[in-house]
Amino acid sequence: MSTRTRSSQYTRHRQRAAVRRRRITLLVVLAFSLCIVGAALAYPQLRASSPTGAEAPASAGQPATPDANPGADAGEGGGNGGAGADAAAGSDGGDADQAAAAGAETEQDRLPVVTEKRPDWQPSPQAQAAIDTALANGRPPQFLIASFDGAADIDMYGTWLPLAEELGARFTFFVSGIYLLLPQRATEYQPPGKPAGFSNLGGYAELAGSRSAVENLYDNFRAFDAARMLGNEIGSHYVSHICDESNAWTTDDWVSEQSQWERLMLNATEVNALKRPISTVLTKDDFHGGRSPCLMGDKPALYRAMGQLGYEYDASQEGILGQWPAKQQGLWNFSLPSIPRVGSKYSTLAMDYNFYFNHGKTDDPAKLKTLENWTYRSYMGALNGLYTSNRAPLSIGSHFATWNSGVYNRALDRTLRKACTKPEVACVTYITLARWLDQQTPAQLAKWNAGDFPPAS
Repeated sequence: MSTRTRSSQYTRHRQRAAVRRRRITLLVVLAFSLCIVGAALAYPQLRASSPTGAEAPASAGQPATPDANPGADAGEGGGNGGAGADAAAGSDGGDADQAAAAGAETEQDRLPVVTEKRPDWQPSPQAQAAIDTALANGRPPQFLIASFDGAADIDMYGTWLPLAEELGARFTFFVSGIYLLLPQRATEYQPPGKPAGFSNLGGYAELAGSRSAVENLYDNFRAFDAARMLGNEIGSHYVSHICDESNAWTTDDWVSEQSQWERLMLNATEVNALKRPISTVLTKDDFHGGRSPCLMGDKPALYRAMGQLGYEYDASQEGILGQWPAKQQGLWNFSLPSIPRVGSKYSTLAMDYNFYFNHGKTDDPAKLKTLENWTYRSYMGALNGLYTSNRAPLSIGSHFATWNSGVYNRALDRTLRKACTKPEVACVTYITLARWLDQQTPAQLAKWNAGDFPPAS
């Protein structure tokens, strides 16, 4: 083969190779461009979404048979299936907290906004009108207190705060402190009788919302601030949901547990070593009472601790429907009563988890609707019975959870919409009830407890 021929073939080979390279390059550029465009289109939808997801109990185990009657709250909801480990896991927060905070500040949510901090002990105008109407008719008002355990999840606040504003109701949110602790800072918490960093809830801030741990941390303080500014109450559910073991805790143990809860609520920046500070409207003066996990704990020891720390009430006992509250060791005892449970011959505690425990888990749409109706009728039956008798306050306990596809949340929503609009029903916080009771004489409370007043027509 001549040199000219070989040169011609080589030239054609080079030309074909160049064409192939240009084609490959063009395909790569095109594919990369398509990826960028796709991500740009998807990103707003991903940021705008705010999934609530289904929650599973962290330590509740398998629900019992339908006629079981557990005496106490058995656990928290376990979060919203959060994003898992914080983006800065293994560090002290790094720059991830700044990025998370920036994202939180621009996220669209349903939190109502006011510019002046309303007193959490003061009834809303609607509740005050109900109180005034009842007293003018010679009767005590019918107080209804809706409270939420494990209350750390901005999506759930985005559900309940607008409802409170719509109805003129105010709620008490009991926060588990462990949800305000990043996983890599777990050992900042020293529980009584347990290893440092122990959590009975299965996780830390990563479980307290639908995003990463750092994002949830900033989100939760936005939610706490919104709730508190609107006149709702933030109370203690202590730190990591320790139940049976707390029966052996001493007064000093309870003081330690509650003091650590306060530190998590008021000094989250320091505890979590964040570079960008978490600001909050909360102060020590906003903390008035609490509910112990599973309603457990030696109450004399607990009450001595709460008294030493300046608290005014406890909501950690089971009670009798129709019994007006009384003070124990200087604290108001606001118990959760057992109420008749529609669909069963048994009564159960007026708390969503206890209904779920008795009902059992189901995915059947027809059964879910039945369970919602039964729960709603149970709540309303208890309220109407009190309304037409001695008007003892009614406490209903709930969780930031969506057991049985959220039927208990829907039942509570229906109950509040029906009850809080009745002319002599005041939907208030626990601290509102405590301060109001402080203004009544023992003789007056005894008279009301006996039902000695004109009946409602």
